[in-house]
Amino acid sequence: MKKLLSILLTGLLILSCMALGVSAYSDPANGDWSQKSVVLKNTSEAELSVRVGDIDACNDENAISDGGYDPFTAKSQYAHGYPWAKDDSDPAGTDRIFVGSKWSGESNDGYSSNYSYYKSGDDTENAYGDGALKLVMEYDVSDITVKNVILQLCIDDFQATSTDSNFTVTLNGKDAPFIAELLNHTDQTGPTAYIVSAIIPSGFFDAVRSGKLTVVIDETTGVGDGYAIDFAKLLINYNDKVFTGKFSGTTEPGATVRLLGTSTTVTASSTGGFTFNAIPGINAVRASKNGFVENYDSGIVLSSGTEWEANVSLDEGKGSPDIDFSQFGVTSGEENNNGDPSTSTPAGNGTGTQNDPSNTGKKTCPICHFCSQPLGLCIFIWLLIILVVIIIIVIIIVAVRKKRKDKK
Repeated sequence: MKKLLSILLTGLLILSCMALGVSAYSDPANGDWSQKSVVLKNTSEAELSVRVGDIDACNDENAISDGGYDPFTAKSQYAHGYPWAKDDSDPAGTDRIFVGSKWSGESNDGYSSNYSYYKSGDDTENAYGDGALKLVMEYDVSDITVKNVILQLCIDDFQATSTDSNFTVTLNGKDAPFIAELLNHTDQTGPTAYIVSAIIPSGFFDAVRSGKLTVVIDETTGVGDGYAIDFAKLLINYNDKVFTGKFSGTTEPGATVRLLGTSTTVTASSTGGFTFNAIPGINAVRASKNGFVENYDSGIVLSSGTEWEANVSLDEGKGSPDIDFSQFGVTSGEENNNGDPSTSTPAGNGTGTQNDPSNTGKKTCPICHFCSQPLGLCIFIWLLIILVVIIIIVIIIVAVRKKRKDKK
């Protein structure tokens, strides 16, 4: 009887660990974080969500369990170690240190310094990539009408504003300067990974509809700014609810302010104030006005609360033209709220065809995120309840038998 009780207790412990493990490493919008490639339909974020690369802060096995790594909250992130051991099963372009196809051998940061050891043959154990970073996302979109698209990159150690590096981005071979601009006005400190988001213009929808989207990121100056991508996500027919963050800022009164990665602009108020709704992660803005030189600022926007307040001062002078988004097609719907120039509507607001799983009649399990919920409880909870009941019954039976034996 004692042996049976020990087995039951062990089973209870194992199931408890399984429940905790699943809840910590998966969620309905992203699936199992350890999976290298995931395609999900009708999530809370989009009609189709495609992820390439696992979510692990560049192969750091302690990032989630010990460091609380969660790039979707955009809180101050866990600083992972580097360089990291290579995993040949990682999809091309993910979890590897790159320096770009034009690298001259110069080292301006820790990543590029480690990369030089790789190129000299002194480091054969860690994860590096040659040439430009290339990601390939494959999926079936034959039953979907593409209406809007967001590309998210979980970037690591991009430092263009401090190293004077210059990144280019192409989608299926076509130049995507609206993504490159976002990377070129970002300055990450420390080995940390954050999400940046770019709305894909309609001029790229044919590439999206092909079912195979190839993203190439290259550094063109050769200055030695090492960089990496933890994972990438494609949200097709996204829900406006992905814009859960908000930030405000100040600039020259009446200036035009654009959220980088989109064509969405607002006009600063008479006191220079402006506000944007945004996707949590690293966000950047561009401010411009006739008679002034344009300027940029970037910062971290949280999923709740506001940590970043943009401050974009403008100096008098001759500015440069903004990106001509007309050549790429429309990237957003209405560009401000009810004519109020100090606030913005998320680009593409109101055009998504997202189907929320909560409206399908099937509840999403808050513990494991995928199992059914008989009578409203997760299968794991029911198993735990059953085990507890069995253990109680066994204990009662043992006690009764012992009592009878004592009477004899």
